[in-house]
Amino acid sequence: MSRFRVCNAKNYCKSLPGPYMLEITCHTRINLARETATFPEYVYFLTPFDEIPGYIGDKKKFHDVLGFLVQINEPEWVHFANQATPALRRDIVIRDDKHVEVKVSIWGRRVRDFLPTDMAIESNNNPIILLLTGCLVKLYQGQPYLSGSSACHWYFNPNIPEAEVLLRSLHGSDIAIRRVGTPLVDATQPAPRPVAQSMTLQEMQEIDPYEFPEKGCTCTVTISRLIDDRTWWFPSCNLCNRSCKADGADYTCYECGTTNKYTYKYKLCFIATDGTDEAEMICFSEIGRRIVGKSVETVMRAPRGRDGLPMDIAAIVSSKFTFAVTMSEKSFRNPKKTYQITAIITAFGKQKNIPYHLPNQIQSSQTEIAGSSSCANTPSKLLPINEVYLQTPPSKEVSRTLASPNPEDEAHEKTKRKLLLEEINLEEDTNADTAAQNLSPNTNNSEDVVHAGVKRGATESEPLTVPKATSSKGLRSHKK
Repeated sequence: MSRFRVCNAKNYCKSLPGPYMLEITCHTRINLARETATFPEYVYFLTPFDEIPGYIGDKKKFHDVLGFLVQINEPEWVHFANQATPALRRDIVIRDDKHVEVKVSIWGRRVRDFLPTDMAIESNNNPIILLLTGCLVKLYQGQPYLSGSSACHWYFNPNIPEAEVLLRSLHGSDIAIRRVGTPLVDATQPAPRPVAQSMTLQEMQEIDPYEFPEKGCTCTVTISRLIDDRTWWFPSCNLCNRSCKADGADYTCYECGTTNKYTYKYKLCFIATDGTDEAEMICFSEIGRRIVGKSVETVMRAPRGRDGLPMDIAAIVSSKFTFAVTMSEKSFRNPKKTYQITAIITAFGKQKNIPYHLPNQIQSSQTEIAGSSSCANTPSKLLPINEVYLQTPPSKEVSRTLASPNPEDEAHEKTKRKLLLEEINLEEDTNADTAAQNLSPNTNNSEDVVHAGVKRGATESEPLTVPKATSSKGLRSHKK
């Protein structure tokens, strides 16, 4: 293998404890080796069963376990509220030499052929040792268990020293494998659950929180702006998933009583619009990661904008999605409704224009005079992206700095205005003198000279109204 990159190892879902990793790119070349070499058949770092509860919710590394296979459940389809299609799962139970049992949930279509046919026939009373790699520790109904997805691999009766020690602990006794569940007759995937009703934001806002559909609804919206007084992350407890509180230099969960047993997760709050109305929405954890496209730890290390917000968070503005939402608990106590996102149905990507909704356009149209009532039926406008904030508004200090003018620029503007006024006055004086010279000596105080003087004075004060004189005497007295 050649033309690869050597990078620092990621700090989550690590398979090996090494500090570096190899990154395979589109330029990497991989050729089949002709020379014989000695490589280990299995690479693993076993986690004892009694240490598994300490890693609940920890995604920093994968865990490998070794034990006797004592129970096999038939695969079953599992429906999730945040997924449109069901997933296939098989549960098994393994036991260590201390008779401690741990449940393992394996996901994916590979679980259909979990146990080979020949081994299933010969394993009536013979013990089967199972090596599982690439598992995460999770909690369900107060009990820890191992979850294995695409990164999980399993090996039966591996030829490793730990397996020989585990086999000798039986002292020749047999282990009967329990069978649970009904085999799947239909190999096809069941039909997905019916999709919830699709609504516009205006229709959602008109529904009372206690009359909102119990299963929620779907809506297609565009993120218009972020809420600047909300944090985009929170320390989530590994046991109860609730927010941990800062306690000095530590984070403590007062629900579970644990300290520093947390994981950083997303908590995104933003305003979304579809042209009919706008609404506040909130999402957590994995849904937030899918919207941003990066993990929380990666965004924390990313560059920040002028307002202190990471650029990756600000970049979600103008992104269009179809969400499955429900009414949040906050909406039952406050007059302003907030919707919690439970699933992402479709992602449309960045949009050139954001559907713009005029605030209270329906209420304001009722107070207008008859003739302007058609404004309520006017279609929503499309606001270009360059006319909206792609990031949260700047802080008060930054706004004050932007609002205060530069003293040098202000002095320069005053000088320009003064020179302009002097040029105007000089031009008017020149025109007045020229008009006076063109008059005869008997008509020096003619009506044109009076009007020239009136025009020159009008630039410095209120406009003057001069009555038209009928004789030179009247003109002379008026000039005095």
